[in-house]
Amino acid sequence: MPTRGEIGGRQHQLDAIMARLREAETAVLTTHVTPDGDGLGAALALCRWLRRCGKEAWVINCSSAPHDLRWLYERGEFHVYSGGRQFKRVQDADVIVATDIGGSDRLGKMMEPVKRSKATKLVIDHHIYENDLFDLELIDCHASSSAEITYRLLQDLGADIDVAIAEPLYVGLVSDTGGFAYSATSPAAHEMAAELLEAGVDPHYVWRKLTCQVPFNKMRFLGLLMARLNLVAEERLVWTSVDLDFLKRNETAPRDAFEIVNHFLHLKGVEVGAFFMEISKTKTKVSMRSAGRIDVCEIAKGNGGGGHRFAAGCTIEKGLARAIPTVLDALERLIVEAEEEDAAAAAGAEEPAA
Repeated sequence: MPTRGEIGGRQHQLDAIMARLREAETAVLTTHVTPDGDGLGAALALCRWLRRCGKEAWVINCSSAPHDLRWLYERGEFHVYSGGRQFKRVQDADVIVATDIGGSDRLGKMMEPVKRSKATKLVIDHHIYENDLFDLELIDCHASSSAEITYRLLQDLGADIDVAIAEPLYVGLVSDTGGFAYSATSPAAHEMAAELLEAGVDPHYVWRKLTCQVPFNKMRFLGLLMARLNLVAEERLVWTSVDLDFLKRNETAPRDAFEIVNHFLHLKGVEVGAFFMEISKTKTKVSMRSAGRIDVCEIAKGNGGGGHRFAAGCTIEKGLARAIPTVLDALERLIVEAEEEDAAAAAGAEEPAA
């Protein structure tokens, strides 16, 4: 539970953020590389409110949005950073807001122009990390999503949250709660969802847009990956990997391949899933998911990455053949430790009272 001093500090940050957003005439919003529904949804919702207040505002990101999210933004709202005009907008902005980035290094090619800008730099996030870039931060690691934090901010700003603002917030909420299935889902998240539906969001329409737009080649590729699954650690750990040649042969973008990890926990009895992708002969990207007992973020942080307790990732400076055992050995150790702790707790519960 936060102390009174921490609560006071957060309120000071919130007051300063609201004042700066109200004062600003121009704003740039951004999120992390390969944006997801939470980062993009939060940025779009805030962008639309700023525009409604008569300000110039754009979402400018280091990389394009995935195909299943491109329906979410309107013409002129979202831009992929390419220097030139976007660079000038970043430099001339009064305020820059980053949403859900999980660390300033995930700004990608937006990092340098954001650093050089004299704008007030704000971050809205539900990840904890060392802040080395932003002037003001609105961070709540207990929130279900950055969209939830943005929603509360907009309420504090007195925003009229109609369907145009509610829809991207709802996308962010359902994305980062796994459709209200992840452990971070709270009563507040459900209350927010109800209020967004009352504002006009059509949940069936959003579900169709997010989940029923998979291209045939992508579905086929996911099937090929499923056929390569490995089940180890007494069927508690499932993993697979792809190298650059496999991706090239199947004409698949790396971001599509990483979706496989979200299916691992559907397997009966599985505690942890890990997916390994070759970035180069000396670099491997790893994505991990946990069913709720194993803290995969511990492994990610130990290898220079981060995320949440049950969903995390990292990039390891090793080739695929060396990276795989490094991570699997660590995950198997955590599984064994969890089993031993459960056994000890069960034995203690069975001991008769003295």
